[in-house]
Amino acid sequence: MESLDKDPKYTDLNALFIGDKAENGDLYKELLNKLVDEHLGWRKNYITQDKNMISPQEQDSTEFKGTVERMRNVLDELSQRIRTESVPWHSAGRYWGHMNSETLMPSLLAYNYAMLWNGNNVAYESSPATSQMEEEVGHEFASMMGYKNGWGHIVADGSLANLEGLWYARNIKSLPLAMKEVTPELVKGLDEWQLLNMPTKKIMDLVSKSGNKMDDLKAKSARSGKNLQKLGKWLVPQTKHYSWMKAADIIGIGLDQVVPVPVDNNFRMDIDALESTINRLAADHTPILGVVGVAGTTEEGAVDEIDKIVELRNKMAKQGIYFYIHVDAAYGGYLRTIFLDKDNNFVPYDKLPELHKKYGVFTEEKQYIKPEVYKAYKAFDEVESITIDPHKMGYVPYAAGGIVIQDVRMRDVISYFATYVFEKGADIPALLGAYILEGSKAGATAASVWAAHHVLPLNASGYGKLQGASVEGS
Repeated sequence: MESLDKDPKYTDLNALFIGDKAENGDLYKELLNKLVDEHLGWRKNYITQDKNMISPQEQDSTEFKGTVERMRNVLDELSQRIRTESVPWHSAGRYWGHMNSETLMPSLLAYNYAMLWNGNNVAYESSPATSQMEEEVGHEFASMMGYKNGWGHIVADGSLANLEGLWYARNIKSLPLAMKEVTPELVKGLDEWQLLNMPTKKIMDLVSKSGNKMDDLKAKSARSGKNLQKLGKWLVPQTKHYSWMKAADIIGIGLDQVVPVPVDNNFRMDIDALESTINRLAADHTPILGVVGVAGTTEEGAVDEIDKIVELRNKMAKQGIYFYIHVDAAYGGYLRTIFLDKDNNFVPYDKLPELHKKYGVFTEEKQYIKPEVYKAYKAFDEVESITIDPHKMGYVPYAAGGIVIQDVRMRDVISYFATYVFEKGADIPALLGAYILEGSKAGATAASVWAAHHVLPLNASGYGKLQGASVEGS
């Protein structure tokens, strides 16, 4: 299918939006009518021997007509209020910011269509098609970030994704303490400081070695409420999104554990300040639960030097200090596509102009991407988890956030299995709801994100071109 082409010969972004003056309005109506007709046709042809539930006589009744008239009046009022009371930002090309920007027409159409089926992606049997789409989107997130064995899923927004990131960090960090109780042979000879500074990969390897003890380990982990104050500090840049305070509150580590790190003149986390903060805490024998780097701060659009945060962790690891890293790329996550060729290879910096020229990423032959930003995005595959929001630079309608994890095994540390919904031992996407924070969630969102990813490939030929237009426009 052309829509699945990783290297489309032509991508005209102007074909993918309704347009400031509804230039593509007829195209939107044509495609929407086609999808609606297909849905209505399916209803008419499903078990054709069934009799109609709504008779012509009822449709002709006074009560029926009165109800229809009331519905028309309500929708007229709805239209009037939204047209007159909404801020007309994207309706006439007068607003070039992003929080309420224009969204991709294929995403709108996919959302419109999938709403008719009312899929609930918490359980596979209630949403087979859109659950599969969300599974595919999760793997696409992972591939975009360079994860070889990663996994991801859609959430309502970046705040929930950040909450899940802290949830992962809290539970993983506490597992070695649980091993001391449940499987002491796996951590024999290690003291508490060593247990609290164990690398994530080592922890997951030990969990794999524990055999069928996973449930016992989780029961003794931070999930139980034990050891929360022992896990250490959660370091965030001063440019942090306010959702991190809410996450620390809800997850139970407490606001006192959140430590702001100063930023430099470019509004990026000051790496020297980060190092001195870690050394000061370590001198008091206070562990570091994790460090958050931001790619696209809400107010400034700054990109923290993720590569230097990773380098600092590698340096600290030689001193027996390890911390989880989460990248809050709610805004900037999709920018990583600007560095990827059609095979998802992260191209060398000196080859970027050639790649961008090939696909028309920019209209002018300028190197907009600074070397330090390039290095930051290149290091994404070395962190444990990343927040990415399709409803921001993915140009997808709300509510569509996302989170991706480096190691698919990590999802086991936060899983819950509702017996009335999930058959334990089944595979994703049947068990999607067991590994996420939310319960019921719209299948239409998954369809919307999936459609966007398949119209615009997640590399420089597709989404990269959209990111380039956004950067150049700004």
